Amino acid sequence: MKVIITRGGYGFGHDWTLEAYGKQYYLGQDVKFCSRVLGLEPSTIVSEIGSPEIEVPAVNNRLAKFICNELGITRKTNINAWDLCAQ
Repeated sequence: MKVIITRGGYGFGHDWTLEAYGKQYYLGQDVKFCSRVLGLEPSTIVSEIGSPEIEVPAVNNRLAKFICNELGITRKTNINAWDLCAQ
């Protein structure tokens, strides 16, 4: 499980794609996803996963697991790749 991080289209911000259970879900812009979909401030998520260094593989994995837990994503989840997107 991991979150793939890419630079946003305008040179700032980051876009996230969740890779979990053999599927990829496009999440969109990091801050917008946190607030609009998860309903949490990024600082709250950092506190939950224990570090702001989300490019470190172990922390990135904790972020992916956190997202899956918060949204109830499991192997049996049947949603489209873009259903979780916040743009």
